[in-house]
Amino acid sequence: MSSDSSSATGGGSFWILAGFTGFAVLLALLLNLKSPAATDPAAPARLANQEEILKAQGDLLAKMGLKDDAKRSALFDATLQRLAQRKPASSTQVVPGSPTQLKQAAAAAPAAAPKK
Repeated sequence: MSSDSSSATGGGSFWILAGFTGFAVLLALLLNLKSPAATDPAAPARLANQEEILKAQGDLLAKMGLKDDAKRSALFDATLQRLAQRKPASSTQVVPGSPTQLKQAAAAAPAAAPKK
């Protein structure tokens, strides 16, 4: 008896979902046919701004020598060498809820400096 009720429920939820989906598709079609997509009046200005930004970025890359693959590779290799030479340092940042943070929270806070 329980197998009959579960199969009816499963089929019913499918048809409910299919009905909602069908109405959503129908609504989307009607709304798109009724009014065409609105155009953005500021689109030409935004495109001009984008072109200006891309040109400025390209000029900066050329000025820094990153347009040439050989120069870019040499610069990145030099940076990697400098990073490899650095000593690892301990960080003062603590992850909330970590054992280190819980120890710091349990420790007494340092005394405040006296006011003059």
